[in-house]
Amino acid sequence: MTWFPRLLGIGTAAVGAVVVLRPETLASACGLCDSDGNVEPSTAVLCRGIGVRDVLSGLAMIFVPSQDTLRLAVVARATADFGDAAVLDLLPGASQTRNIVATLVAGRGVLCALSGLTIGSDAADEEAAELADDQQTCVWGRESREGRVTGWTSPVRRWVREIVEEELRDAGVG
Repeated sequence: MTWFPRLLGIGTAAVGAVVVLRPETLASACGLCDSDGNVEPSTAVLCRGIGVRDVLSGLAMIFVPSQDTLRLAVVARATADFGDAAVLDLLPGASQTRNIVATLVAGRGVLCALSGLTIGSDAADEEAAELADDQQTCVWGRESREGRVTGWTSPVRRWVREIVEEELRDAGVG
């Protein structure tokens, strides 16, 4: 299931684009503006850099072709979020909005990390497909030799059966 991390990638890229276009949105939320709400040029550059990083990591989560590279993009995104939350906590001065932003950023990192658990593996998918093809060929060949038709066993059922058999062997039961 890759739609969930890809959806998070869309959100990440959108938020990053907002920060690139209007760096004061991030600067004011982090308490980095002066009393008039103005952002220093160096702070604006820093905020835009964070926005560009978010746009690129979001686009990676959306468009990478394989599940293994999607998992890598999700790990990178979650790591960046956890790093942002830690750095926001280290900024001088007390700002309630900065604490809220740090909590939201850490929450997005957790959400991204959890979405990584929904991503399968390219190698496992290829192995399951090859196993299904091999076993289906074997079943069809045996059926034609024996002149009978039997039910087809799903790859998921075979995969679960193999896991159970392995666990039983490891436990010394089977």
